[in-house]
Amino acid sequence: MDGKLLKLSSNDIKEHNFQSNDVILNLFRTEKSLGTLTHKTLNKECQPGQIKSRQSSHAGNICVKTSKDESRCYISGMTLLTPDLLIITDCHNNAVKMVDTSSQSVSDQLQLDDKPWDITRVTSTELAVTLPKIQTIQFISISSNKLIKEQTLKVGGKCGSISCYQDKLVVSFINPTKLQILDMKGSILTTIAGKNMFLKRPEFITCNRSSIYVSDWNMKTITRLNWQGDVIGSYSGTSFPVGMSLSDDGTVFVCDWERNVIEEISGDCSTGKVVLQDLKKPMAVCWCGETKKLYYSCNTRDGKIDNFLHIYNLS
Repeated sequence: MDGKLLKLSSNDIKEHNFQSNDVILNLFRTEKSLGTLTHKTLNKECQPGQIKSRQSSHAGNICVKTSKDESRCYISGMTLLTPDLLIITDCHNNAVKMVDTSSQSVSDQLQLDDKPWDITRVTSTELAVTLPKIQTIQFISISSNKLIKEQTLKVGGKCGSISCYQDKLVVSFINPTKLQILDMKGSILTTIAGKNMFLKRPEFITCNRSSIYVSDWNMKTITRLNWQGDVIGSYSGTSFPVGMSLSDDGTVFVCDWERNVIEEISGDCSTGKVVLQDLKKPMAVCWCGETKKLYYSCNTRDGKIDNFLHIYNLS
């Protein structure tokens, strides 16, 4: 009405009578409630102590050695962008590689200034990679199926593993030993260190909404933290835990390099179960919930094994 008041005449005013619905009135007289609420079980990220039984079958291997490589591959980190795109760090060849899982080939390779160790997905088109020796986090974008160098962040120490959740980076440091939570500009939000440090050599990290998981091969543990840095769980059933990956059920897949197995640990770190055994020095691991495939790399110092990603169906 454009902010104007309309003047009503007596001819514009009409009277109305309300006629109640007797059926509705009778319902309110006889029924005591409109209905009932029942509890619905949700698929929570961390289901305490629960690990379902799984069936496994070998689904092949992918050769990730390329003509640009001068050494055998050492795949120390991996992250999944889509079911068809797996991004890996090749430490020995100073490279980040894009692996097309449908064609089972390396579709692009980006050479870095130093040896990369770990990698995490930041967005659907952006990644973050640790370069421990030069104490740097290298951001990488993806455009037209090509890997492109972006900005870098200097960090305070020899950075190791990295994991991202909702614009927060969790980074482990070997020297000095600590964990840090950073924002995307590199500002330190939380530092976890001190005399009561529960870690000796934090190698790999993965995180979700409620928890940060850290593998430590000196302590032989998987430690669960909250986002304030408090220890809220610990699993000590491993011998040499290295790479980890979260499942869609909130459990954690862990490579045990010494025992030659991949173990699945409950979200609260109370129990664990071997899902793959008789492997050859498993190093990094990545779970695809959509295809129910588990990818892992090996570190045997034998190129006939280390130059391949190994794939298992796990249902």
